[in-house]
Amino acid sequence: MRSEFVFDNEMGQLSCECFLPCVVHAGKGCRVQCSEQKLDELIGLTRLSTTGGSFYAARTEQLAAKSSVDELLGISVGIAGGSLLRQDGSLTPLTAGNVTLYQAPSAWKLATEGTTETQMIKFSRDLLPPGMRDVRQSAQRLHVHSPATNMLARYLDQLDRSAPDLTAVQRADAGQAAIALVAMALRSPEAAAPDGSEVVILEMVKAYVRDHVSEPLLIEDLARRHHISVRYLYRVFEYVDTTPGAYIREQRLLAARNMLLDPRYVGLSIGRVAEMTGFPQARTFHRAFHREFGITPDSWRHYGNSNPSRALPGDNPTFPS
Repeated sequence: MRSEFVFDNEMGQLSCECFLPCVVHAGKGCRVQCSEQKLDELIGLTRLSTTGGSFYAARTEQLAAKSSVDELLGISVGIAGGSLLRQDGSLTPLTAGNVTLYQAPSAWKLATEGTTETQMIKFSRDLLPPGMRDVRQSAQRLHVHSPATNMLARYLDQLDRSAPDLTAVQRADAGQAAIALVAMALRSPEAAAPDGSEVVILEMVKAYVRDHVSEPLLIEDLARRHHISVRYLYRVFEYVDTTPGAYIREQRLLAARNMLLDPRYVGLSIGRVAEMTGFPQARTFHRAFHREFGITPDSWRHYGNSNPSRALPGDNPTFPS
């Protein structure tokens, strides 16, 4: 979309070109510069600058009623000057450094006076972690002195300047990085532990892994099955100081260790036990088992079967040197 300054007689064209159609009006002598950049199908940047007189933009109730993008959220960052954002009766100043979250497709009004500059990002709420998607408060100011909010504001400013020089893939990656910073800024500064939804998701994923250790378990498939992104899957596992891949490997090895002591599987070879717990190659299984438990699978089976009272399934006993 255009980035040069336009005058009041060009406002109609400008309003039609907006990422979200709105009604715009510039007072006498006001010049407006607006640029929009699409990072991917669900993320877009808008930069609005005004000089001279007053400027007014509104997403009217009529336009909001026709919206087909109900799940769109917006973040506005004040760069220079001062603007006012009104939504659902809430009036929020967009002065330099202020960061505001708003419901992009709902009705809102933006008013500026003089020289102002505002950076905005619009994105689907589905890109946020599950516990953050139900944001319904209108014109919500983020923690202005939070390091996370400051990082978000600086990143959006730099991203808008750099996006034209990026490839399509790089723009998409940069957009995802912006959403990760948005999620970080939305958390309260005191939030050092996962919220309730993250705990639930973590336990669901862990239970699924334990129940399917004999099957192929790709990280991408695991995330898709639980309706989360791979990035988010890695993040929830950070709360238990591990990664999805490490947890899968650990559960496969625990299952194999238990099988080697289970009388039902006494006739199975070590290689067969390895296959049944997700290790297609016996050599890989031997190395992983020894690295995890400090003993080979053969020695574990022999020691456990000759000392049944000291080596029960699920235990990790100390072995004689």
